[in-house]
Amino acid sequence: MEEHTKKMLVRGAIIGGVVGGAVAVFKSKTQLSTCITKCYRTSTDVLKFLNENRTEIVEQLKNTSEKFTKVVDETNNDLKALSGNIKHLKRSSSEMVNTVQQTKDQLVDMYETCKHKFEEELDSVDKNVSEEKRGEIKSIEEKDQNLETKDNA
Repeated sequence: MEEHTKKMLVRGAIIGGVVGGAVAVFKSKTQLSTCITKCYRTSTDVLKFLNENRTEIVEQLKNTSEKFTKVVDETNNDLKALSGNIKHLKRSSSEMVNTVQQTKDQLVDMYETCKHKFEEELDSVDKNVSEEKRGEIKSIEEKDQNLETKDNA
């Protein structure tokens, strides 16, 4: 669309909107006439301001658009990085849980092995102690018999 056509379209839309609104609001011809005159002057002033400052306005719009695009891009990059970090944490957490589970299993196995060996040693010591005790008991019994034999003789 050409520049001139755009201007005319904008100007026509503004004027049409203002006139339509004024007609709906005001009933008397005098008030309507006064309002139309004020609206015409105001819209003329606005259009004059826009025409005189078109370059600055367009430049400002471009700058704002570029800043907005930059912010959106940065936000997008931040979200991607955050998503990557979350995925990494998920994987790390899963790996950590697996490692802790494996460590627990190994510790339980070591405990069971040590417990079994300790019980075997304890049984072996009990057998040795029992044999020693039996030997001592036999020795004491023999001494008792010898004493009885001496007392009987």
